[in-house]
Amino acid sequence: MSLDRKAQLLDAVISGPYGVREVIQKLRWRPSLVISLLKVMKEEGLIKLECVRTHKRGRPKNNIVITSLGFEFLETYRRLKMKLLRARKQDLEHAVKDALYTERLVAYGHSSFKLFIELNTFAHNIKISSEAS
Repeated sequence: MSLDRKAQLLDAVISGPYGVREVIQKLRWRPSLVISLLKVMKEEGLIKLECVRTHKRGRPKNNIVITSLGFEFLETYRRLKMKLLRARKQDLEHAVKDALYTERLVAYGHSSFKLFIELNTFAHNIKISSEAS
């Protein structure tokens, strides 16, 4: 199940206790999708279902209640949603070239970590020398 759908469902039930039918109507999703998503989210501990007894016949109503983990999930999801990755095609092409170059270095027996430390030391020394002059 996607994180977006989980966040939408949590956002729909955050304002108050809603039953499964009310959530289906509010989100306008297929009932099978909502029910399967609720099962997954219950297993993950994001929600809990509280049984509400009424004097009516039939199956008792289950209210969906967000757990503290669910609140944290929704808050983190909203925070990360604001920090979208912005990359140009050129940036992605450079990243692929760098990854291929690293693979070649490792294939020739070089340690990518040692090379990274060496490069970092060069950059640090250049920074220090430019600040001194």
